[in-house]
Amino acid sequence: MTRLRSAVSDAWPVLVFLGLLAMLVLLKGRFNGFDMRALSVNALPLVLIALAQFLVILTRGIDLSLGPVASLAGALMALHVTDSPALGFALPLAAGLAAGLLNGGLVVGLRLPPIIVTLATMSIWQGVALLVLPNPGGSIPALYQSIFMGGFSAPAIGLVSLAVWTVLLSWLMASRFGLDLRAIGSDEAAARMSGIRVARAKLGAYAAAGLLAAFSGMYLGVAMASGSPVVGDGYILTSIVAVVIGGIPLTGGRGAPIAVVMGALILTIMASLLYFAQVSSFYQSLINGLILLAVVGTPGARGFAAGLLRP
Repeated sequence: MTRLRSAVSDAWPVLVFLGLLAMLVLLKGRFNGFDMRALSVNALPLVLIALAQFLVILTRGIDLSLGPVASLAGALMALHVTDSPALGFALPLAAGLAAGLLNGGLVVGLRLPPIIVTLATMSIWQGVALLVLPNPGGSIPALYQSIFMGGFSAPAIGLVSLAVWTVLLSWLMASRFGLDLRAIGSDEAAARMSGIRVARAKLGAYAAAGLLAAFSGMYLGVAMASGSPVVGDGYILTSIVAVVIGGIPLTGGRGAPIAVVMGALILTIMASLLYFAQVSSFYQSLINGLILLAVVGTPGARGFAAGLLRP
């Protein structure tokens, strides 16, 4: 019975996704290769930023600054990639890494609560993004759509990109680094006593999260062919909801990247369903909020929420 319950728990995000996909096919009357490519490419930014959030949640932390970091990365790319491709790629990634290291340094070095640290840095990066690019603008040549998304003619490229990122994160989770993050999330004191370098691992989690958020912002910039100082703000909540829908406990210590990817895909297909059904996007935000409230209302998650306010 326990194995059956575990199998159902692991499989339910896939079943929900397939059910929503079937509803979308019925609503549209068709679902071809172009539709699949559009769905997977639209999901990529959320997948990346949700995977970033997953790394931090794995350690019983949270990062509210990932959305603004994505906005900043996209803005930096849009401003520089045309004149200097090397700078246009390096600067956003450097900004993401710096943002992650700052968050991790404050959480680990000063022993400050993650939610307070990232709430503060969220405002900082929002301000920096507006300073760098006050209004949507800049330019990202169509060439980079081929680099990031394979152009418009390859229906499977979005799926390939999703698969590549999922494999990379799965490999990371199977490495010593990933095992350390799980141990820290399960019991930080025990992890420290067993010889795990807790501070270094947590710093690495925040740094990797910053890099993934930067990649997400670059994907968004390429999709829009320009930058926006606020484009990532909508991912502040949805990155957490995607992790939760994937069945990842907010209490940390458990979870797999593929589950996070499924959570992000579910949110993306829900948005498509509401769009084609001509339902206001307000309901998407309402659903996201209700999901998060339902999860945070569980006893374990309440303990997690209280822990976020402790150093």
